[in-house]
Amino acid sequence: MPESTLAFRFFTVPIYSLALALGIAVGIGIGVRRMPMRLGAVTDSCLGAVAGGIVGARIGHVLLNWTYFAANLSEALRPSAGGLDWHGALVGGLIGLALVGRWRRLALRDLLDALAPALPLMAFAAWLGCWAAVCGYGAEVDTLARYPAFAVAETRDVYGIVAPRYNTQVFGMALALALLILSVVLVRRGWLKYRRFWLLLALLSAGMFAIGFLRGDASPLVAGIRADQWLDAIFFLWGVLVVILSRQVAR
Repeated sequence: MPESTLAFRFFTVPIYSLALALGIAVGIGIGVRRMPMRLGAVTDSCLGAVAGGIVGARIGHVLLNWTYFAANLSEALRPSAGGLDWHGALVGGLIGLALVGRWRRLALRDLLDALAPALPLMAFAAWLGCWAAVCGYGAEVDTLARYPAFAVAETRDVYGIVAPRYNTQVFGMALALALLILSVVLVRRGWLKYRRFWLLLALLSAGMFAIGFLRGDASPLVAGIRADQWLDAIFFLWGVLVVILSRQVAR
């Protein structure tokens, strides 16, 4: 199904791509503002994270859907064909951030602390893009009348079929917005220094795991659970473990 776009005088822009681009730009701005003394180094590190994130997002999507891509390898190398995974984006972004940050002599923990609010911001941008691009849509329900108005809506799937579905994209945006507010509070209050990013990652992963039960888009199943939900669980444990270990080190 064609992706929703914004039409300008001489060109059109996919809303999904525009949302991510704006999220990235604001995220870099957050990092620069919080580490103004190292403007060039922070910018370079963020660009490294963006490059790594794009590559990682595509690799993650291909690996999660390897059964399909094994028979269609040419599509695996074409991101324009659609398909990005946030787990791969995070891992690739962290690798890019760490490598360029080391080159520019910036500690990874300082960068992550500065960029903590960018994590929920990017999650919001991704879910907003999914709302426009019809990805991450909800599973069908029998009727709208049995559910609260905010929980379901008449929406379409990737094939253009309109049906009553869970509002998963709205749930995702609400989750990201709540975590963005939390990140601002943590920064303003000075709480959980060097642990903010990992706490936000744990909470985001837990929320994504819960939303996964309501999603209707295709995903491989492992033991009856979506493969991406298993990754959500792993990332939740990863975030919690780092928060706990960081606290012990701080003592």
